[in-house]
Amino acid sequence: MQSRRIPYAEFYDYGRLEKAARSLHREETEENEVELLNLHNHLVWHSYHPGENPETDAILSVVIKELLIENNLDDSAVPTELRSLASAL
Repeated sequence: MQSRRIPYAEFYDYGRLEKAARSLHREETEENEVELLNLHNHLVWHSYHPGENPETDAILSVVIKELLIENNLDDSAVPTELRSLASAL
């Protein structure tokens, strides 16, 4: 059984979120920037609900995938509230 967890702050690191959005070829518009800031704030306040916005789910999924690969971990290292996104990878 895996005991290591990824620190929650890694999931809402704004630089990571921006990088993930760019990897999905999202345009750098004011609307997309606001959406990214909202995602960041919801993650900080633990109020993000997967499944409500496919675009932000995609961004967060990229972040989760990168963190799992970087740390050589499986989806059990992801916080419970985000695990549905991790298990879909």
